[in-house]
Amino acid sequence: MSDLQCTIVVTGELGEQFDGVFADLSLSHDAGTTLMSGSLTDQAELQGVLRQIFELGLEILSISTHPGEKSAG
Repeated sequence: MSDLQCTIVVTGELGEQFDGVFADLSLSHDAGTTLMSGSLTDQAELQGVLRQIFELGLEILSISTHPGEKSAG
């Protein structure tokens, strides 16, 4: 099974309290935005992250996904 590489950019700079909140995505900041990037298990995990973003009222600027490397399983 291959993971899903994901990058999501939202408006605002999320603080340290959000580290680890969005699955295993790492957070970085640039000019008033937060970049969430990393590997997700599948589309269902991506939907969960998007649900969290919407529940927090964050504005999504962009979403990019592509298949990652196949994991042994």
